[in-house]
Amino acid sequence: MDRFIQFLIFFVIISSVFGFMQWYVIRSYFRWVRLAFAQESVKKIRTITILLLIAANILFFLRFPSTELGWYEHTLFQAVVIYPGGIFFGAVVLAFLILLPFNTSAFFYRIVTRISTYLDSLRNRIRGSAVNRSQKQHENAPSETAASADETFASETELNDHSPADSFPVSQSSGAASGSAMSDFISRRDFIKTTGTVLSAAPLGITVMASAATAHDYQITRKTLYYPDLPSGLEGLRIAQLSDIHSGIYMTENQMRDIFRLTNEENPHLVTITGDLVDNSVSEIPALYRALEDLKAEYGIYACLGNHDHYASAGAVSDAMIERGLHMLTNTHESIAINDETVSIFGVDDHESGCPKELRMQNATANMPEHGFRVLLSHRPDLFDDARNYNIQLTLAGHTHGGQVGFDVLGMPFYPIHLFHEYAKGLYDYGAHKAYVNVGIGMVGAPVRLVKPELSVFELTGNPGKAAS
Repeated sequence: MDRFIQFLIFFVIISSVFGFMQWYVIRSYFRWVRLAFAQESVKKIRTITILLLIAANILFFLRFPSTELGWYEHTLFQAVVIYPGGIFFGAVVLAFLILLPFNTSAFFYRIVTRISTYLDSLRNRIRGSAVNRSQKQHENAPSETAASADETFASETELNDHSPADSFPVSQSSGAASGSAMSDFISRRDFIKTTGTVLSAAPLGITVMASAATAHDYQITRKTLYYPDLPSGLEGLRIAQLSDIHSGIYMTENQMRDIFRLTNEENPHLVTITGDLVDNSVSEIPALYRALEDLKAEYGIYACLGNHDHYASAGAVSDAMIERGLHMLTNTHESIAINDETVSIFGVDDHESGCPKELRMQNATANMPEHGFRVLLSHRPDLFDDARNYNIQLTLAGHTHGGQVGFDVLGMPFYPIHLFHEYAKGLYDYGAHKAYVNVGIGMVGAPVRLVKPELSVFELTGNPGKAAS
């Protein structure tokens, strides 16, 4: 499909979904405004909100032409357009995710309440019918009727004996109750205003703090991987993994150079990149190409393609990386000699290529050496099971971003990404076969990462004591 048509379809989908989210959030916001503010203030607040909404949408949608034209590389454009627009997008999505279950629960609560009210009304009508039938049965009992009339007369006499002064305190009490009700109404409005202000500001505040705190707070994960049968010549071999760089609006050339220098400081023998080198456009390739001149490794840099590389142009990304000196592994492998030992590195294309994973694995492993240490580069982690079947000792993957949003609560992990991926983040150790799912160094969608961006470094050992330490 022509790339322009792909972009047009993507743009329409994104605009529709994001537009619906905004409508849903703003509708709830305006309901709160009507409850929390006096009528004369409501119109002014609505006008200001709509103007701010228009400005925020302009900032958000400017990201699309800026990607193609390269404007996002400028620091001022990043500060004034890219990050404010991205934070707006993140805040709307977060507010939508908060409101959706709340409003859904409230909707079902109203339904249950109305059903309960209807059943109560039905029971009362049934009881009323029973009472009427009972009264008709006693209409012919004159003594009881007379007694009832005497009681009614006595009651009216007692009421008439009270003076007007006796009724005055009741009037005072009524006035006090009315004043109390007015006071309660005012306090409720203040409560609604305060609570609503906090809840309205929370999504924006959380998004801003998450962006400022962790978006570029790169963590280095160092793992010693123990293999009992590791050849002695590969003892201490260091492999660095970068994943999901996403060269683009949230990953500029200068930021990539910082990441590559950080990688060099780990002195890796091999560097691997497990897909999504660019975000979604061929215009994002030149910045990555230039920045890669800083990345060094004794035995080379090996990479595979990800789904976002296909969104841009898999061929253009691959060609540029090969020209820069990277070993691009697209359903193939390369073997290198390290201290007279063989290390075979396999790379599979992403499923966006339209090729079944079984065929991709077959092509990648065709004519592979019978012996040596084997490493698989796969953008998606779901090939780990297949890698074990091919006796590939180490699988490196990415794609998940660790959900980009997740955290620990009282020492217990809460990462929604586990609901969608069997292998979601971190190390999966099956003894002789291991997989590591890197949470990525870049960002997509919004400049928000509660899951810190990651550079992972692995050291191979056949010494169990070293692995334990």
